[in-house]
Amino acid sequence: MRRFKKATALAMAFAMTFSMAACGKKTGDDGSTGDTEAVVETTEEITTEAFVDDGDWTITEEEIVENDRFTTVEGAELIGLDFEDGSAGKITTYVNGGSFDMAVEEGELACNITNTGAVEHGCQIYLDGFTMAQGCVYTMAFDVRSTLEREVEWRVQINGGDYHAYAKDRVKVGPESQHVSYEFTMEENSDPAPRFVVNMGALEGTDPVAEAHSIYFDNISLSVTDSSNAQIIEGAPLPIKVKVNQIGYAPDDVKTVITTSKDDNKFKIVDVDTDEVVYMQGYGDLIYDASVASNVKQGDFTALKTPGRYKVISAPSGESYEFSIGDGLYDDIYRDVVLMLYRQRCGTALDESIAGDFAHEACHADGAVVYGSASSATVDVSGGWHDAGDYGRYVVPGAKTVQDLLLAYEDYGYAADDIGIPESGNGTPDLLDEARYELEWMFKMQTEDGGVYHKVTGDVFPETVLAVDETAQMIVSPVSYAATADFAAVMAKASVVYKEFDGDFAAKCGEAAAKAFDYISKETPTGFENPEEIVTGEYPDSVLGDETLWSAAELYITTKDAKYLDALKAALDANYQLGLGWATIGSYAIYDLAKAEGIDADVQAAAKEKLLAKADEMLGKCEKEAFFMCQATSYPWGSNMSIANNGMFLLMANNISENPKYVEYAKKHRDYIFGVNGTGYCYVTGYGTLSPEHTHHRPSQVLGKTMPGMLVGGPDGNLEDPYAAAVLFGYAPALAYVDNEQSFSCNEITIYWNSPLIYLLTGLK
Repeated sequence: MRRFKKATALAMAFAMTFSMAACGKKTGDDGSTGDTEAVVETTEEITTEAFVDDGDWTITEEEIVENDRFTTVEGAELIGLDFEDGSAGKITTYVNGGSFDMAVEEGELACNITNTGAVEHGCQIYLDGFTMAQGCVYTMAFDVRSTLEREVEWRVQINGGDYHAYAKDRVKVGPESQHVSYEFTMEENSDPAPRFVVNMGALEGTDPVAEAHSIYFDNISLSVTDSSNAQIIEGAPLPIKVKVNQIGYAPDDVKTVITTSKDDNKFKIVDVDTDEVVYMQGYGDLIYDASVASNVKQGDFTALKTPGRYKVISAPSGESYEFSIGDGLYDDIYRDVVLMLYRQRCGTALDESIAGDFAHEACHADGAVVYGSASSATVDVSGGWHDAGDYGRYVVPGAKTVQDLLLAYEDYGYAADDIGIPESGNGTPDLLDEARYELEWMFKMQTEDGGVYHKVTGDVFPETVLAVDETAQMIVSPVSYAATADFAAVMAKASVVYKEFDGDFAAKCGEAAAKAFDYISKETPTGFENPEEIVTGEYPDSVLGDETLWSAAELYITTKDAKYLDALKAALDANYQLGLGWATIGSYAIYDLAKAEGIDADVQAAAKEKLLAKADEMLGKCEKEAFFMCQATSYPWGSNMSIANNGMFLLMANNISENPKYVEYAKKHRDYIFGVNGTGYCYVTGYGTLSPEHTHHRPSQVLGKTMPGMLVGGPDGNLEDPYAAAVLFGYAPALAYVDNEQSFSCNEITIYWNSPLIYLLTGLK
């Protein structure tokens, strides 16, 4: 059974409502030290009563209590399906080159196969939602028959990584029903979210099955035979209670520590090199925070400005992770956050001196077929960035990523040409060089008539392999309105930004933008849907008013042409969404209109008003929340993108109308990402004391080490993968994070989660 500290167990009791059977000194402004019994001035956001040091800094060892969330019960039935009661709904189908349908026929589960495909999992059924404990003995059993003789393979396996089996067996099946029973011991580490599968594709070493046929299953069960040696099944680890930004703070930053212990009343800060106490203070009042479903307390140590390496000791709950105060603290992490994009480059050899273990030869360089084309000829769509933890390349999120980089340069003049990419030292800022790598690929995605293909991927997500080992035929998906509009917007933007560095390239961008806008001007806005044979990421935005607005705005700003102004005004009068995500992108248009020169005065005034109203609304919400975010209880898939986007937006608002509060709360969004959050994680890989080490990112999974500089998705209150659903059930939204490669909804990465962080860090440099 899992063990929890009592105080935390009480705060998270809601998370445990089900059981799954299975196995004293301070430094002054002048650098002097003195006694700390005087009241230290705090910021107006965090009010504390006069602090008096009572000398008691005892750290309480809290009582340990048992929890039976993942109890292994002998005789328990982990899977029990007889298909008489609607239980077929628990079974999921998967195809990889094969085709079949599934139905219940006279109390049996029928899998009607028309094409087995070329791999074992070409046709597959699977089931999640159970747990397995190391040392526990299980029995897997089911009845099976087939309309023709062949073999199938069942597996109980890890649900991620290499998907290796904990137990498996092949079964020869035919018209006579047979009962399969297999006893095995779980030899590996306990797994709270394994998967049961039956592969009905082309099994290795067997003759292909070309004839259509049906396979029938009944009475599928997995039961505990002997739990006497069963080990504890661990779920998500308990978060640290005392939260700080693990990277650190500039001397003049507002600095806040947050504790999730209601018993903490005071804290002190210790220099980790000298063990000297440099600051003491009391916490403010309890504040209920719905995102973590508990009371928290805030403490302020803005007055501590002396550079150094520190930790917080909070009484009675204990220590924080270490952090620094000083200048230049973000130089290394900034470099890696940008280099993440280089390490995601496709179609080129990655330099080992830059990419390290993640260097590789050129990948995905062969031609791609155009979906629906009558011709078998391929087209060259090499280049661009791998979008996420897989190797797909998508125009819609790519456009957002490029826009963030272009704005980071344009808004802050960040012209560093020495970040370390191959183009460094060429006289063009590295942010623009990196963005250009994606833009050059996007040119290849535009058709002769101006439309832009939505994406290029295989027909299914790749196995857990390196990029050079994904050898599936690449397929270019059809043109989409969203891709074409986003392409038009970001190309128009690029035509301005690159003009001083490469006039010919800038002109090419402008021409491509105009051509794309002409295309969408003749089209009815329609959301993209995957073709039937393709199951990779869809990016299926169906609300397209903001895409129309963005493209019209950028082309108007660039050209001042009346036809784009007319289109812009029409878009402004229609329904559109504000935001900086790949789907809701209207804020890019509003922002660029608000800061543009020489445009229609009324349009600009309206844009400024709308942008600042949104920023003030956001700021008001941030000031009311204990962790200073404006998320309330909304922590969706990719919540860290929302956090980074919001910090970015506050800086954008400050560029339109300076307000110290905008900057202060932008920094709080930065602080959240680096540790001042419910889980206490620094959500960027490779940095801080506690950061993700088991990302859902194929190169990292294959190499057994996580690429540095990647912002993971973070808490997902909707628990949108089997592992998260198993170990985080009932957790508060901002706590619903687990560092496990199986949890793609919490621990995947994307280029467009890194890009707003690049903007945020650039703006705060």
